[in-house]
Amino acid sequence: MRVAVIGAGAIGLSCARSLAAGGADVVVLERGRAGGGCSYGNTGWICPALSAPLPAPKVMGRAVLGMGRRNSPLLVQPRVDASFARWSWGFWRASSRERYEAGLRATLDLARDCFELYDRLAQEIGLEIHRTGMVVAARTEAGLAEYVAMIEGAQKAGYDGPVEVLDGDGLRSREPSLADDVVGGLFVAAERYVRPEKLTAALAWSLRAGGAEVLEGAEVTRLTYRTGRWRLEAGDRTLEADRVVLAAGAWSARLLSALGVRIPFEAAKGYSVTASGTAAAPIHALYLAEAKVGASPFSDGVRLAGIFDLTGIDSSLRRKRIDALTRSSEPFFREWRPEHVEEQWAGLRPYPADGLPIIGGVPGHPGLVAATGHGRLGITLAPGTGEAVRSIVLDGRVSVEVRPFGIERFLR
Repeated sequence: MRVAVIGAGAIGLSCARSLAAGGADVVVLERGRAGGGCSYGNTGWICPALSAPLPAPKVMGRAVLGMGRRNSPLLVQPRVDASFARWSWGFWRASSRERYEAGLRATLDLARDCFELYDRLAQEIGLEIHRTGMVVAARTEAGLAEYVAMIEGAQKAGYDGPVEVLDGDGLRSREPSLADDVVGGLFVAAERYVRPEKLTAALAWSLRAGGAEVLEGAEVTRLTYRTGRWRLEAGDRTLEADRVVLAAGAWSARLLSALGVRIPFEAAKGYSVTASGTAAAPIHALYLAEAKVGASPFSDGVRLAGIFDLTGIDSSLRRKRIDALTRSSEPFFREWRPEHVEEQWAGLRPYPADGLPIIGGVPGHPGLVAATGHGRLGITLAPGTGEAVRSIVLDGRVSVEVRPFGIERFLR
């Protein structure tokens, strides 16, 4: 069976690898560089404990209050069009307590085997996984309470990893880089992280080594279905396939819309800066609660990542947002500062209105399977999504864990 995968980020490459392992003849088409999109500059977290859907009770009110602050992690540029209005309405509806809790349970079910799948991947492709756990640090009692409640909600929904709630001194004994005015936080021992660009590079290498094609600079502009096969047009290339997996991240909605499938879907821009400093760097993955910033220490520096700019398909890097990212993180650290910058980056995270991924067949389009919309959880959910897509494409089986993520929820 010939399967074309559109998109070579962590999700697309994971789907391609699982399909190739199942015996499919796989070709991956990527509009830019393999791994060069949303998967490139993030923190690389494998973090089911922090997998709560973005639409949550009271989140709309907090977002509006935060938008007036100069260093706010949220920027929304409303558009006067039906698609943005539909997305906003869907986001608000998904923020109910009932839907939030259902989405959290579904996401945790999908992520249940993520550590085991990454352990297997590390053995097979030589991936380095950092297993030091995650620290959530808060500078206010309100910030601490927010994330204690979030973790308790995850535990209620099925998360079973060990969690410690620590005061400021206890947290600093665990993570000495934190400043004295950090009042407390959490240590979530099971969470892990990878360097995401190394993950995608290893996945692409393993696919090519196994005989699959990974085509770069091949943006699919048209999909047509004729006589039982799909025809894909990408620049001067034309390919045919028996099945197509759409894993194009923020660009997925455009391809679906061209097929008459319209879903409430937006791109949220995130930023990161990777830098070394002169003082002691953190030794754990860190989430800085009030700043909404993540930090991952790598061998050559620390990556700070965050910001949620709802500005449409716009991947430009705005210096003011990078500055806001670094300024908001500085009070959390005792001495470390991002002094020697290695890289600054901006990328687009794909968000359906309810904040949950879209995984499954597209009704009315035989052989077309969507695997997109993973938001900030692309690294966490990539191997599990790949296995789910393999079952759907090669066996025609949709597991119980995958059913909540079907695209049908937007097409009723």
